[in-house]
Amino acid sequence: MFRPLAAAALVLSSIALMAEPILAAPTAEQREQLQAIKLDIRRTSNLLKRDMVPDSVELVRSIQTRMQTLADAQDAEIAAALEELTEQLAVSHGSLELDGYTLQPLLGHVNRPADAMAMSATPGTPPTATPPAPLPTTFPTANLSFTKHIAPILIARCGNCHVTGSRGGFNAGTFEALMKGPPEGVVIFPNDDIGSRLIETIESGDMPRGGQQVRAPELAALKTWIKEGAKFDGTDPKASINQPSATPAPNPTEMVRLDVVNASGNEKVSFSLDVAGVFASRCVNCHGGQNPGGGLRMDSFAQFIRGGDSGAPFVPGKPQESMIVRMLKASGNERMPRNGPPLSADQIAKIETWIREGGKFDGTSPRDESMRRMNQVAVAKKATHEELAKLRAASSQQKWELSMPDVKTAKLDTPLFLAYGTMGEDLLKENVAVADKAAEKVRSLLKIPSASPLIKGKMTLYFFKQRYDYAEFGNMIERRDLPGNWKGHYRFDITDAYGAVQVPSDGDYDMNVLLGQLIGSAHVASLGNGTVPDWFSEGVGRVLAYRMNKSDPRVQDWESQIGPSVASMGKPDDFVNNRLSPEQNAIVSYAFMKAAMARGNQFDALMNALRKGTDFDEAFQAAFRGTPSQVATAWVASGGR
Repeated sequence: MFRPLAAAALVLSSIALMAEPILAAPTAEQREQLQAIKLDIRRTSNLLKRDMVPDSVELVRSIQTRMQTLADAQDAEIAAALEELTEQLAVSHGSLELDGYTLQPLLGHVNRPADAMAMSATPGTPPTATPPAPLPTTFPTANLSFTKHIAPILIARCGNCHVTGSRGGFNAGTFEALMKGPPEGVVIFPNDDIGSRLIETIESGDMPRGGQQVRAPELAALKTWIKEGAKFDGTDPKASINQPSATPAPNPTEMVRLDVVNASGNEKVSFSLDVAGVFASRCVNCHGGQNPGGGLRMDSFAQFIRGGDSGAPFVPGKPQESMIVRMLKASGNERMPRNGPPLSADQIAKIETWIREGGKFDGTSPRDESMRRMNQVAVAKKATHEELAKLRAASSQQKWELSMPDVKTAKLDTPLFLAYGTMGEDLLKENVAVADKAAEKVRSLLKIPSASPLIKGKMTLYFFKQRYDYAEFGNMIERRDLPGNWKGHYRFDITDAYGAVQVPSDGDYDMNVLLGQLIGSAHVASLGNGTVPDWFSEGVGRVLAYRMNKSDPRVQDWESQIGPSVASMGKPDDFVNNRLSPEQNAIVSYAFMKAAMARGNQFDALMNALRKGTDFDEAFQAAFRGTPSQVATAWVASGGR
């Protein structure tokens, strides 16, 4: 059975639901209730993975009751949070309904008068008024209706560009126009969802481009409707499918298209450090998720620069002409953020300076990196060793409380590690002493300068006495099922650095070796300004384990798998590009790094360059006179040993 979540886990700042405190904000109790619901939604998914269906049903019903109570508060910020939670709950809710369980309909939009019909309607029930049916949250698996199911999806996800507008020459405002397609050709072929361009553009991520996102249940409904013949069940295929009150889309010829322009590093204001954090805490709550305010989605930089219903959010070099600046400086109901106090003069000034300098991007990935994550990484990179250690300590405490809420806990803070354990303090001290010795060995083997921190910001070690607890950590924190043969693993992503270890019983493996592996991998991953690939850090860590004890059962198992794993590759650089299964990739990386680390001078040169902050690809090529793919090809040709 899952343990009940402790109240302490409700204060996780790293999984924030709300923006900064606002005027007439929800109470502390309501915030805690929202956080508890968020965590319980994750539990419903974990229960389903374990085939504990009745428990999941009971928890979903409890969640829905609590969500409705919060919705009755009629608070705008609570409403925005509940909409996001509803999206998260939809997966488990839909799965259980497909299994035949009767559940309350998912919550519609909250505290918005225009959505009253959507809140009261049962998914799949036809409307009684002129507008089309509200967007369902669940869909039947067969007999899809265009008017009840498909038209609402098109309106919600494609409306501003292709229903009220004709962006790209394609208007889908009527069934007839939808089936005709754009000038380039038909986008829907009845009975052929695979060949239909509409489905292809959604699955590739190319559409929608207006900041919207087609949810998985909606995509499944579209595909089913097409496979069933893309039938029309309305009265007039030439009639508009749209709601009469819909806002017209901007004229495509008047839209300013913004592109990602990388920062030079000489700017006075950094987007990731100075702007992204403000957007994450004050804007994303309303301008994120599936129904962002004004059609402007700000979850990521790429979504932000796409703009919304009013066009581009800013004009590079011209803050005074930029929509976002005008809205931030507006008064009354026009001022943004609407549900809270205004931004400070300093915050607005930095946004203006950023736009004046061209609105450039200095994060890692404009599409995949969230505003919050981008800011967290920037703060971590700028922080000192001590500052980052404090940030990691707070994050580590939150992870522990979330994964082990009602477990007897021991905690120990040392110069090298912050350690938690599901055992007594004395036993935890013994485990940390083993980690200290392993760290000394790693420092020696990798020739780490004595004056340098082993890992900037320290490393957290989680020790689990029972396999169940180790597996629970993987489920709750990493949202994955850990492989059954794993005894431990590490994670490093600039903001976090930790190792999770299942304490051995009856000497089934050498914990000193495992800790050396995890500590070594985390150290290597912390170098090169965050550019070191996983295959390299994983491979180095395993070679360290090999050098510490070749007779360790885990090491012996790796050795036995080298030949078959190398032989399984279709191309010599498959492991460099992560084309193998995770364990095969790790085994081949281990074998490759044994050969690379045997070339001591070259490997030392590579490590020294990484410690100076040189990007991995540049450092590797300078040390080994070739790219990883080129060196891997030569290695395989020589026998792969």
